[in-house]
Amino acid sequence: METVAQTCTRLLIALEDLASQEAAALDARDFARVVAIQERAAPLVEHLGTHGPAVAGRDPVFRARVVALHARRRQTGDWLAAQVEHAREELHRMAASQRRVAQIAPVYGRGGPVSRQLCAQG
Repeated sequence: METVAQTCTRLLIALEDLASQEAAALDARDFARVVAIQERAAPLVEHLGTHGPAVAGRDPVFRARVVALHARRRQTGDWLAAQVEHAREELHRMAASQRRVAQIAPVYGRGGPVSRQLCAQG
């Protein structure tokens, strides 16, 4: 039978692996895979949140690994927040461009097919 400490260590190893997979998915901008990885990680995080503090209090190596993983996840969250902000700014720029085009488009006409009202036939 596995002890709580052994279970927590095994789950921490799995979380470290999932964090590496998540980083690779983010590099590839595969956000669907990132969501799937985060869903897989959620029960592991929940279990470690419940049982990990007792293990971390007795095992400084375990605690250091948890701190490192938490820092890595924070960096990932910061990177994602920056990407969201960048996308939001780009959307604002595009909306402003669309407004400018809508304002000047009437000056240039419709841009559709040209009708030939007075056309000399020869």
